[in-house]
Amino acid sequence: MIKAVKVLNAVSVFLFTVILLVIYAYLPIMVDLSLEGVKGMHKQTFFYYAFGGFVTVNIILRIGINLGSRNLSTDLTAWIRTIIFIVNFYLTTLIGFLGVLNNASSIDPSNYAYLNYLGPIFLVFWIIGLFFFILQKK
Repeated sequence: MIKAVKVLNAVSVFLFTVILLVIYAYLPIMVDLSLEGVKGMHKQTFFYYAFGGFVTVNIILRIGINLGSRNLSTDLTAWIRTIIFIVNFYLTTLIGFLGVLNNASSIDPSNYAYLNYLGPIFLVFWIIGLFFFILQKK
């Protein structure tokens, strides 16, 4: 199961990178970071902050999980490692929404607002599943 989680995490890193590069290619020079249309930052700055933040979050999660799951069973460790996939998926959907928000064509961003809620919903399901997993092992 740990190998499957590692593959899932690698796929999520690849997906984030691809989505970020596609979004970067279609961004205008100045990126809007809110629905009010306030110009936020240059697209290069946005790209580097997004990629740097992604790498930082992943490093912190991996170090925390490696330190925190030393004495746990392999199944529980694999379940805990899936949090990296959930966080990466959430960051990917947020980047995707910012891409839709800054799209020059006539795409209505409110139709894609659900992207902001997918990550927290998956996190809640993951926590509930973790409780079931721990209670089932007892």
